[in-house]
Amino acid sequence: MQRAFLLLAALFSSASAAFHSGRSCKCGPSDSCWPSQAAWASLNNTVSGKLIETEPLAVSCYAGPSFNAAHCAKVDDQWTNATFQANSPVGYDYPRDLTCPPVNGSTTQLPASGPCTIGDSPRYAVNATVVDDISAAVKFAKQHNVRLVIKDTGHDILGRSTGYGSLEVWIRHLRTGLTFSESYESSCPATNYHGPSFSVGGGYTWENVYPIAQQNNVVVVGGGTPTVSVLGGWLQGGGHGPATRQYGLGADQVLSAQVVLADGCVITANACENQDVFFAIRGGGGGTYGVVAEVSIKAHPNFDVQMQSLSIAPLDISNTSSLLDAVAIIYEAIPDLNDGGFAGYGTWSIAQPTPLVGNSTAGYVHGIYLFNQSTDTAKKLFAPTLEKLKPYNGTSLSITVDYTSFPDYWDFYYKAAAVNGPVGTASALGSRLFSRRSVQEDPAGLREMIGVIAGTPEEFTSNSLEIVGGGAVFSGGSDPLSGVNPAWRISYFNNIVARGWAPGSNQSVIDATQNDITYVKDAAMNKQAWDTGVYMNEANRLDPDYPWNFYGLHYGPLLAIKNFRDPAGVFYCVTCVGSAEWKENAEGVLCPLS
Repeated sequence: MQRAFLLLAALFSSASAAFHSGRSCKCGPSDSCWPSQAAWASLNNTVSGKLIETEPLAVSCYAGPSFNAAHCAKVDDQWTNATFQANSPVGYDYPRDLTCPPVNGSTTQLPASGPCTIGDSPRYAVNATVVDDISAAVKFAKQHNVRLVIKDTGHDILGRSTGYGSLEVWIRHLRTGLTFSESYESSCPATNYHGPSFSVGGGYTWENVYPIAQQNNVVVVGGGTPTVSVLGGWLQGGGHGPATRQYGLGADQVLSAQVVLADGCVITANACENQDVFFAIRGGGGGTYGVVAEVSIKAHPNFDVQMQSLSIAPLDISNTSSLLDAVAIIYEAIPDLNDGGFAGYGTWSIAQPTPLVGNSTAGYVHGIYLFNQSTDTAKKLFAPTLEKLKPYNGTSLSITVDYTSFPDYWDFYYKAAAVNGPVGTASALGSRLFSRRSVQEDPAGLREMIGVIAGTPEEFTSNSLEIVGGGAVFSGGSDPLSGVNPAWRISYFNNIVARGWAPGSNQSVIDATQNDITYVKDAAMNKQAWDTGVYMNEANRLDPDYPWNFYGLHYGPLLAIKNFRDPAGVFYCVTCVGSAEWKENAEGVLCPLS
């Protein structure tokens, strides 16, 4: 079935190639082809007054007609709050280019005199509350050749919801229904699933879904961060969370979807109809093939959880070699631990500006867990790894191990797994998925790589460990309609390496930091794990080999689907499938390469 599907996708690509010759640069705000005020007014009328002419989120802090000291204080106070950012069409959790930063009125005289521009945020946004609003926005963008972006909460590390001179489809307030069913019913016999499910229509977040799942004693595969959107890039890019190893990636949960295509038409995509779109949105990336307006996803049985907490700190903060040895021991052990049932998350660093383990600014911490197993089983599984760590304990490292039992998944999630960190700051980030081969075939190479990605103390580099592969993620590879990067199906964990910079840093500092991540730290991980790829939602926006690293062998079929379904290039986002055919000019306007 998969072979026939991929051949069909190739035919789609050939049939659509002729349309590319008609592409031209998108119309920018300073271009004569930019829609007139009458055209924008007409769109506003079509969407019942829900067109927003945007302005920077912090514009109230700057001199001009929008200055408001009280509102400026609120913006500054709430800037790192994810819900605050999500409630604005131009609010982003991880802003890439702050052209109008917030201002602290207690340290800076107001109104601030610095520049405040909209930058690469959209100029207009349609606050979609019904699916017809989405269709109207998509049709307008296509008719007027205006760049189109899609946003729900703005929880996107790569900045795929931004675009100079764009029109935004904002689905934050699209709420067409959130329902739980004990038994999934479908007219599509190929779906072959009849278990519990959720229907999610619109811009709901996981914090909307989780309480209903808990009330019905089921588990859904959602994000560790509850403020993440259900329908957006998380789901369409793969999606991992605490229940991933047990039940598969987020994309694997999708049973059916309602999608608005590049011509504004609304379709149903499932295993029986529009299979190409179904394949693409189940792991092939968001913002590319259409606007997903509704999904049906699987729900699963609840279970008890046993969690192990491990903390490692160097006894001498000036010598972290033993800490890195310990990290290498743990990384090498992960495939065996995961095969035994362990999953979880961790973080480590040789230097942070604030304490990481106790009072130490260097160290390693993780919380890994087993489902439907005993504490004794958890201890036995970790015993070989602990035995390798013991020689370091009390000599060069302080190692602490604890175990905690939770009666069910939701008790575990809310007490130990939910992540609600601050947002609103920029950083440079790289990542890599790791297979068994990449951590066990060459131990010396692994230790060398860990030394490189640790960085130097003055860099304040942090590494995040996500043991979310194996188990059902591996078995999900048998699904012929999964568009997920095949690297997931052999990878046990994801490693993220990140560095930040001080607010107000000049471009040379930012460029140097990004280059270090891309050409030093990312390169070291790529060399060690050459047989895998990356998780596109937690990856390097500047990855020079993103088509292979983000999509693997699926890039070709996904590109064929993209070209067939969207030959005019209505949908575009950085590093997304088909984006290599476009480039921003000096002004920021999107233009075709040929």
